Amino acid sequence: MTTGDTHHAPWPDDLYEQIKAHGEFLSGRLGKLTRGKQLTLVGADLTGIKLVGMNLQRTVFRGCRFYCADLRNTDFSQAVLTGCDFSGADLTNARFVWANLRGADLSRAILKGTRFENADMRPMTDPPVLPHGKGGVVSLSETTLHNTNLTQAKLLGASFVGAILDGCILDNADLEGADFSYSTLSNVQFKTAKLHNANFHLADFPSDMLQQLQGSGAKLPKVIAPEVLEQVVQDHQTWIDTDGQKGRRAIMSGWYLSRAHLALANLNGADLRQANLSNANLHGAKLICSDMRDCNLMHANLTDADLRGALIEGSRGLPVVMNDRKN
Repeated sequence: MTTGDTHHAPWPDDLYEQIKAHGEFLSGRLGKLTRGKQLTLVGADLTGIKLVGMNLQRTVFRGCRFYCADLRNTDFSQAVLTGCDFSGADLTNARFVWANLRGADLSRAILKGTRFENADMRPMTDPPVLPHGKGGVVSLSETTLHNTNLTQAKLLGASFVGAILDGCILDNADLEGADFSYSTLSNVQFKTAKLHNANFHLADFPSDMLQQLQGSGAKLPKVIAPEVLEQVVQDHQTWIDTDGQKGRRAIMSGWYLSRAHLALANLNGADLRQANLSNANLHGAKLICSDMRDCNLMHANLTDADLRGALIEGSRGLPVVMNDRKN
């Protein structure tokens, strides 16, 4: 019962028998005729395994690898899953209620309708179980979270970098220090969530969500009024036309410019470090020798934009062809 990859350790030969025995353990039928036993695996490689719709409540999987596994509708409630690698796994409608997921890697996983109520997703301080165990903060980077329920989950320092959160419920969740850089949020609930030092600087979200986050202690981007942006662009054009004698260079580092209208704008030499330009209209914009390091350019319109000599290290959302051509 192997994965076909000779570099992976084989799954336990009696895995499905162990799952059956675990079912008996859960049902409480412990006796001479049915010998139930709690399923416990440490450091196992279960890459690509298909465990759809199974009852795996109260199982113990420490440092196990579920890379690209099919775990739809599976119930891991109250399970111990510390340091497990769920990267790329399909966890649609799976349940992790009251599960221990400390140090788990859920990057690039599919979390549609997945439930994590009261899950412990804090960083793991113990050394990871080798060879497959993860450690440190829980990663949800590049993950799709659609109608995912994380009510009262403990997510201190968790990484949501580049994640898509659509219709997620994070009510009462502990998100202190969580990183939402380059993520896209829509219809997300944060009622009474703990958000102290949570980083939303480069996240893309609607304006009403920004109002919801005000006063939460989260690190929020600097939102700029359209008239202020227009004046800054005008002053920058004057600065260019007069070789710096008049006007002022545009310093827009860290500004929230999502969906801004900057078509044909002359921003040559502008400081746009860590600016959020997601969904912005930069059609035909002049950005020669501008500083655009660590920008969020996801879904921005860069048609005919001129980025010759621009500093773009760390930026996300630049088309590969443009990236290659301009450097």
